[in-house]
Amino acid sequence: MKLLVTDGQRLAKEAAARGEQVAIWGPSPGFRELRWIKPVLAGDTVSFASEIESTAHLGFAPRWGILQARNTGTNQRGELVFSFLATAFLPRRNPNR
Repeated sequence: MKLLVTDGQRLAKEAAARGEQVAIWGPSPGFRELRWIKPVLAGDTVSFASEIESTAHLGFAPRWGILQARNTGTNQRGELVFSFLATAFLPRRNPNR
């Protein structure tokens, strides 16, 4: 998680340096479906990936949406070692749509 946050901060700084609008993340109600599929051993290199599974508008809070992303880790042999579904609230870019 620390590496995920650090990398997110790096990407935000790079986007800001290019003059791009940086996404603002809201609170997270947590995650589900955590699976440790294979052991992660000392010396393993784990690559992280995140893919958006769904987005939705919040009717009670029109300026906010909710996003769910599947996060996975793969070891140096290409084997899936963990998976979880993360949820986060995000401010909507165009809340009037």
